[in-house]
Amino acid sequence: MIKLYEHPLSGNAYKAKLLLHQLSVKYEGITVDIFAGEHKKEEFSVLNPNCKIPVLLDGDFVMWESNAILFYLAKKFSPNPYISDDPKIYGSIAQWAFFGKTTIDPNLALARYFVKFLPQDQVPAGAVEKLHVQGNAALAILDNHFFQTEFLCENYSIADIACYPYIMLCGEGGFDLEQYPSVRRWCASVEGTENFVAFTC
Repeated sequence: MIKLYEHPLSGNAYKAKLLLHQLSVKYEGITVDIFAGEHKKEEFSVLNPNCKIPVLLDGDFVMWESNAILFYLAKKFSPNPYISDDPKIYGSIAQWAFFGKTTIDPNLALARYFVKFLPQDQVPAGAVEKLHVQGNAALAILDNHFFQTEFLCENYSIADIACYPYIMLCGEGGFDLEQYPSVRRWCASVEGTENFVAFTC
């Protein structure tokens, strides 16, 4: 059985959980207490030398990096509606998944960490404000994109799963989605997909 090393507060771990549920794949969830430093212990670093969750264990195959896990699962359990063999659609899925990791998560997820989890006297001066500028620029790009399409790549795919969690959680980092109506409609569309499971902690 597939094992997923996760934490309930992790948006990145939620990506893998959501896809596993939508693929109807049974798995064993193993909580790694990141607040107690379990992700830095030797037994975990053997699985992921980068000491981050999630980690997917499929037999003797170990996979880390949340968006890469999405591509692996979608390919392993293909055919399914969450990935495509068409080169252009596949390329578009990869494009938005990378945009999620290079532009959405570094700003929205980090702002959430600073605001929700880090004592305010430990937050670097001006850091949250800078993340808000960059994060709002990313949200504006998405809002403009969703004027034209319901999902990132025509149909719901792992690109949407890759980008959804930290956008859905961005209010915890001080962002206001009210100014991005198309993004909010997209969130509702994601939440209306088959076998969707909500982020809970």
